[in-house]
Amino acid sequence: MGLTESKDTDIIAAPSSIVRAPSEITTVNSGLAKTVIPSKDSLAKVTYYKLDLDTILDGLIPDPLPESIGKDNAIHHLNIIIFGKPNTGKTTLAESLAQALARRYGQDNVKALRSTRDLPALFENMDKLFKRFRKPPKAVVLFADDMTKALKKLSGTVAVKDSNGQLQKMRKIDYWLDKWYDIRGELFKRGMRQGLVIMVAALHRFYGGDIDLRADADLLLVRSTGTPGTFDANKVERMLGPVVYYAMRQHEVDALRDRKELAWTAYVAKTGSGVFRVPRPPVSKKWIMRNVGSSETSEETSIEIVEPGRKSEPAEPNKKSLVEEKLTKQSRPQSRWRRRFIIATGVLAVLYLAWEYVWPLLK
Repeated sequence: MGLTESKDTDIIAAPSSIVRAPSEITTVNSGLAKTVIPSKDSLAKVTYYKLDLDTILDGLIPDPLPESIGKDNAIHHLNIIIFGKPNTGKTTLAESLAQALARRYGQDNVKALRSTRDLPALFENMDKLFKRFRKPPKAVVLFADDMTKALKKLSGTVAVKDSNGQLQKMRKIDYWLDKWYDIRGELFKRGMRQGLVIMVAALHRFYGGDIDLRADADLLLVRSTGTPGTFDANKVERMLGPVVYYAMRQHEVDALRDRKELAWTAYVAKTGSGVFRVPRPPVSKKWIMRNVGSSETSEETSIEIVEPGRKSEPAEPNKKSLVEEKLTKQSRPQSRWRRRFIIATGVLAVLYLAWEYVWPLLK
């Protein structure tokens, strides 16, 4: 069943927020438990091209941002969850989010970090990469890729001081989640008084995320709806609403034939829900988000499209290797001449000794 795109479309908001969801969802008693297919009229009302990531952010970010009076903390905080199966473009979507902020505030005013399955790395690298906020940025994005596995890795305890200065043991998962939820305080310690901070968590399994993380989400971005009939799929369906959910599932089916269909994203926020298209950032544009933490690679692979007539910008490691190769080539002639000079000096020394001591004896 194809989807029709109407020019006069409206957002159909899910009848609930992210936290609470309606239960009146009719399902078929089958192994895959698919929902009843909405009517064509309902599907035609799902928002498409009229909506983009910038428009959604407009409804969540105040303009202008709050200003700090004196030394108070006026940082505006947003909590975003990106849900989807591996290899559906969650990392690319997070970069699109960072670039949307760069368009809004200027690239020099946006700092973005990404760690894969390494939650502590986001906080441990802030000082080094942000240079202690000599000039505080306008917006900060911290992206925890594969948050579920990142939390599973935080086993054991850490020693922390209580209000009396006494050392107490605290679970690592609680310690780092406290920093995640108190990000405004962490940034305030580093000299940031106002601006925007967006915490982004990518989840392969929705139920694998921390319950407070899911409950406090300001925006849910869905790259794939999950396997039909599972807890994840049912949960996402209740949040999106059956119409938006089915529209997104149709795009997932189309993506099996055309990878460009992965650009479709479903969303739900206090402002409503719908389906919209997120173009992939071009290769020719330098990515804003910097990777920190462990060397584990993400399970996702981004398929980028080079814009016609534009050359892709080489990555930093390639630039470095080219410089090193150039220096190596420059040093090779110097090394050859140095060896020749040493050999020539040795030959002259032998000839001099032979002239001084051996030749008189032969006479």
